[in-house]
Amino acid sequence: MKTILCFGDSNTYGYIPGSGERYPRDVRWPGRLQKLLGEGYYVVEEGLNGRTTAFGDDIEPYRKGLDYILPCVMSHSPVDLIIIMLGTNDIKERYHVCAEEIGYGMEEVVMKITGYFQFREQKPQIMIVAPVPIGETDSVEFTAQSIEKSRRLAPIYQELAERFGCHFLDAADYVKGLGCDKIHYDPQHHAALCEGIGNRVKEILK
Repeated sequence: MKTILCFGDSNTYGYIPGSGERYPRDVRWPGRLQKLLGEGYYVVEEGLNGRTTAFGDDIEPYRKGLDYILPCVMSHSPVDLIIIMLGTNDIKERYHVCAEEIGYGMEEVVMKITGYFQFREQKPQIMIVAPVPIGETDSVEFTAQSIEKSRRLAPIYQELAERFGCHFLDAADYVKGLGCDKIHYDPQHHAALCEGIGNRVKEILK
């Protein structure tokens, strides 16, 4: 049995644009991934609305991925592949960080995983997924600068993945467009991302 941990934010959780509710498991991409891969694979969904790489505040507490990634991985071990898709919440205006600093946050998350497994026989593989850049939104949390930051994340994450020997996937290669809020995915976007990630997973864990 191959265990795949999907660690992300609201677009991994399955947040429905417009209503704020949650898609059923068979609609959101990690649930679809389980069905696509079938027997021999176990997909763990670890999505949380508002989760960042390494930045926190009192408005949305308990959202720092850096704080939770290791206990999460330990509780689901042994894990064969960790898929990390974070960064969209990091571009919110209140965090006041640039795209490169978001890259540093992702780097810290990856280093926490690799550091823990450095001297252990079983080491999970890691896939870094660059989120789809956001569009113009009515949300006061995201500005024009936020949009620009989101567009710069993919090359930063790709360089990071190459440096740490991780796999990389750009969600924008598969997800075309966004939901009505220009931040979250519609069902067809979840389906497209699942197909793209699923093909890579089969290659990695074959």
